[in-house]
Amino acid sequence: MVLLFGLLGCEGTREAQPAAEAPLQAAETVSAESQAELSSSWRVFRREHLPHLKGLRWALILHRPTHTLIDSMREAGAEVSLVYAPEHGLFGQKIAGQTVSDTTYQGLRIISLYGRRKAPTPQELSQVDAVLFALRDVGVRHYTYLSTLAYVLRAAAEAKRPVWLLDFPNPHAHYAYGPLLDSSLFSFVGLHPTPLVSGLTIGEYAQLLVGEKWVPPGQLRVIPWGGWKRKAPLPEDRPFFTEPPSPALKDPFAVELYPILGWYEATPSLSVGRGTERPFQQVGLRKAHPVFQAETTLYGYRLRPTSFQPAGDPHTYYGWQIERLYSGPIRPDSLFRLGFWLLRTLRQAHGEEEPFFQEELFDKLFGSPLLRWMEEKGLPIDTLYQAFLPPKAWEDLRRKYRLYPD
Repeated sequence: MVLLFGLLGCEGTREAQPAAEAPLQAAETVSAESQAELSSSWRVFRREHLPHLKGLRWALILHRPTHTLIDSMREAGAEVSLVYAPEHGLFGQKIAGQTVSDTTYQGLRIISLYGRRKAPTPQELSQVDAVLFALRDVGVRHYTYLSTLAYVLRAAAEAKRPVWLLDFPNPHAHYAYGPLLDSSLFSFVGLHPTPLVSGLTIGEYAQLLVGEKWVPPGQLRVIPWGGWKRKAPLPEDRPFFTEPPSPALKDPFAVELYPILGWYEATPSLSVGRGTERPFQQVGLRKAHPVFQAETTLYGYRLRPTSFQPAGDPHTYYGWQIERLYSGPIRPDSLFRLGFWLLRTLRQAHGEEEPFFQEELFDKLFGSPLLRWMEEKGLPIDTLYQAFLPPKAWEDLRRKYRLYPD
């Protein structure tokens, strides 16, 4: 399935230890292909579209789960002229917020989109005929691959080059949650007025950018992941879903908790386990507190007392390791009630000796200053949860661009 739109007219700031640059298994070996009803977007593109695009010069936007497409494209007879790498680099070895430098790989220029600039230049795109975008997103607004996508679509439109996008499912695509990002808070961790969780795959999000004219006029072709349903488990295709999209999200459960633990990039006295074996599956303060001594079960999650010391960090953190108790797809009412409870409990345990929030960054990550105000007022957890349900207008907009059933 190809969708063509012609308009008329990207995590946090700190990461875990670098991932190794060892070669990955080639993209042609796909374990989930044994499930006959599923077909990866790459396989659909290679089988149904690439044979008709012989002779084109390609620019590829890739990262650790997809970098083997360099070899796969060449083996299919395509000419790869340029490769672009987003935050974390082509091999996912750069920690969050760390500059990615230009380099070379197999004789190709690897151009950083997370260094001196964040978009391809017209001169670079004049050297190619088409762009293939293949970044696996996690479904959360402040994950910077969505901003990289917007910049690439803008640059390609200005250069009059079509963008082919390989879509990837994410575990948050069956629901939307959070405030629409206030325009005063727009930055590279949020460029558009979307909820914290948009309820879209990266391909659907690209369609929205184009369809709502949030990027300049251009051409976008989205290749869906054949046969996937929104509430189904994620595919297991190697290396697309066996390699982490970024160093600290190396486990599917970390991706599940990212919407509620990503906030703590803006709380200097806390850690979410970067530099440990369980990043984004635990959270702790730099000081012990009695509240962390008891195991707690609430909203379908178990909190086990723990302490940890991240690599390279002189501090020990005291808090909880988080486990999910229910099965099936993520329940947003459980996940975000847990998030608000953790925020309140950690802030109270932190005390008033020093500021808890980096206020501007926290507001950018969550999308609104209202949460800080409501939390400090001590409003009930359920009131907080109800306050940030997405507006009906967003649900209607999201429905326009859905590629997958529930």
